[in-house]
Amino acid sequence: MSRLRRYFLLSLLQAVLFMTLFNSPVRALNETYTLTASTARLQESSTANALLTLNVSNANTLANYGFMWHVKDPSGTTSQANNQTSAPHAASFVESVAYPARFGANANLDLVGIYTVWVNQTQPPLVGSTGVGTTIQFKVGLTDSTTYQRTLLVTIRASGYKPSLNVTITISSQSGLAPNFPTNKLADGNGNLSYVWSIPTSIPTGNWTVSLTGTPTKNPLDAQSFTILPANVTISSLTLSRSLLKASQTEDFRFSATYPNGSRVKSGGASLLLVEADGSTSHYVAMSYSTGLNLFHGTYQIPLSSQFGPWVATIEASTFDDTHGNKGPVSGVFKPFTVTPATLTVSVVTASNNYTTAEIVAIYASVLTPAGDNFTSGTVTATTYYSTRPIGSPLQLFYDQSRGRWAGSYMVNSTDPSGIWQIQVNATDAYGNTGEGSTSTLVSIPSAPQQSSTFNYLLVVVLALLGGLAVLVSWMIFGRRRVLRKVLKVDLEAIHAEAKKVENQDFFKKVQEQLRRQKVGSEDGNHRG
Repeated sequence: MSRLRRYFLLSLLQAVLFMTLFNSPVRALNETYTLTASTARLQESSTANALLTLNVSNANTLANYGFMWHVKDPSGTTSQANNQTSAPHAASFVESVAYPARFGANANLDLVGIYTVWVNQTQPPLVGSTGVGTTIQFKVGLTDSTTYQRTLLVTIRASGYKPSLNVTITISSQSGLAPNFPTNKLADGNGNLSYVWSIPTSIPTGNWTVSLTGTPTKNPLDAQSFTILPANVTISSLTLSRSLLKASQTEDFRFSATYPNGSRVKSGGASLLLVEADGSTSHYVAMSYSTGLNLFHGTYQIPLSSQFGPWVATIEASTFDDTHGNKGPVSGVFKPFTVTPATLTVSVVTASNNYTTAEIVAIYASVLTPAGDNFTSGTVTATTYYSTRPIGSPLQLFYDQSRGRWAGSYMVNSTDPSGIWQIQVNATDAYGNTGEGSTSTLVSIPSAPQQSSTFNYLLVVVLALLGGLAVLVSWMIFGRRRVLRKVLKVDLEAIHAEAKKVENQDFFKKVQEQLRRQKVGSEDGNHRG
């Protein structure tokens, strides 16, 4: 009897199980669930929503799926929403709901803190736990970010207050209250509050807390921490006064700096790095703010001893500081320029414009760099020319510190040529800087005495007379009177001709004139006697 009863009950149980399996949907094997939220953080709001999404894969395409959504707010209150699919559907599908819009009248986003989300599957039935997907969270805060650089704006939004409620806003840190806090503001007609705070450039960095209080007091309180960092100062470009300059000239550097909010930086400075053409020699230029230019400004005079070629000016990363710890730029700012040898300006003068034998020609040279400074170290030489012929050796000038010019001298010799002398002065140094200048002066060398040539003429006359006399005596001795007269006539004519030549000489005329005057003076004396 008992065996028959057990057989009957077993058969009945098998029939019931068969009917259940035949009439009820069955979930597929290896289903996967992924739960996500549209945002990880948002501000308090009476209008915003967080979209919650469940991705299902490997589902039974002929079964309806139902889900119960749960959200627990920072106060501990849990709100629910449900939705389901309609069969048939794809093996992969997405179900989503908006929080708080789909979660009833008690759901909201007006509390600061963490909101926890999870989903239970209601259809098809699951064996064991009904939770699907991983539990996720999103945050609600007061500020539009949790990290700010100095000078940026902090936008504060809150909701859930009574309309037009006077709300106290406090921003503080371990160092104390922020400037001008606490302060008050009224909520709008919907109980929402909005406030914008500009972070000062010099406020201490680190963790800060913003808190809002009103009546009734929220639970939990409207309070949230955020971090203030130093501002990254931006330097967009570096401006030079010239891209090509000569040694000794001054390069002018300028740049503007801005904070993250776009305002001008007007304090602090930077060390500008200059690298010469050899790639290793470097210099630093102090850049400071000029109120007249409304820019950061610095200058550097290129030494005569510098390398010639391309130079590079650089504001290196994080070398600018506004004195409050705000630094920049994030990356280096570069500007090239070229340095060429200096062309020296040489001005030459002499102490006089006219010199003669045994006088000293004083030569003075003023040598200036392109910057207008005195050239005091180098080699300065003067070379004198008559036409294209040099006179003497090049003269090296010395620098006269008291007069601020180069000086040298040359004595005129009797063997020097008479006329216009050209004096050319060349200046140079060991680095390749050069220049030249010139001037001219008149040199008059007296003519040599003419007595020697006059004496020669008189000597010729005397010799001619003596020769004629000798001929005359010889003819007289030998009795050749006829021939004598003839020869005498010829010789006398030659003597007169030679005398005429002598008379034509200027000096001889002067001698004759002097003799005539002496004769006239002698006659006058005799006459007076």
